[in-house]
Amino acid sequence: MSAISCFIVEDDPQAFAYASSIMKSYKNIALIGHSDSIQEASILIKKLKPDFILLDVFLTDGNAFEFLRLFDAINFKIIFTTSFAKYAIEAFKFSAIDYLLKPYEEKDLILAVDKVITDIRKTNYQSQLTTLLHNFSHNDQSKKLVLKNTDAIHVITIEDILFAKSDNNYTSFLLRNGKSILISKPLKSFDEKLSHYNFFRVHQSFLINLTYITSFDKRNEEVILNEHHAIPVAQSKKKSLLSYIDKLF
Repeated sequence: MSAISCFIVEDDPQAFAYASSIMKSYKNIALIGHSDSIQEASILIKKLKPDFILLDVFLTDGNAFEFLRLFDAINFKIIFTTSFAKYAIEAFKFSAIDYLLKPYEEKDLILAVDKVITDIRKTNYQSQLTTLLHNFSHNDQSKKLVLKNTDAIHVITIEDILFAKSDNNYTSFLLRNGKSILISKPLKSFDEKLSHYNFFRVHQSFLINLTYITSFDKRNEEVILNEHHAIPVAQSKKKSLLSYIDKLF
């Protein structure tokens, strides 16, 4: 079996030395190059065609997203590394692409390398990269979320989600167009992620998009979304929800 080729894009000499020493510990990985600038790196990578790259998000002459736009097609896997910028980290989370937060431990990089060199279908990876680039450069209202299940990779706009419903260890998303997507992850894995985008956990089993509230049924203690969907509200969440509704009117 031929060696898997790796290229490192990093402008911190210590970070490069640390990462390269770990790469060299792999018998089946060949470190074929290194650059500390996005322009030089793009030229070398197009020429050398590595299987994957270790890419620092913020470099002295630009960032990783500007770098990726220099390629007509991304034909290599990527391990991103970053030390700051919350908005960048959120972009990674929503695109379902892994990243390493500096300073990372050796075991973290080893896990990332082991994962990235496994066989990831190109169509899946391209969808995730497209979402990452979109989220990094667009405002909150148009942010996208990658939902993966056994059938497909679904890239959806967050504002199109009406609500998410828990079903044991699964979560069902209902979109504005009536489409439903079932994901094999618990609702809690989306709770914190979506809470920054006008979503609220009104019940143990429901996470709703507050944008689509049309009324509150006091008798049945249900919030109505888009005039059609009645969602139960837990007693512990009722006060917070009604306070939000009062501010709307």
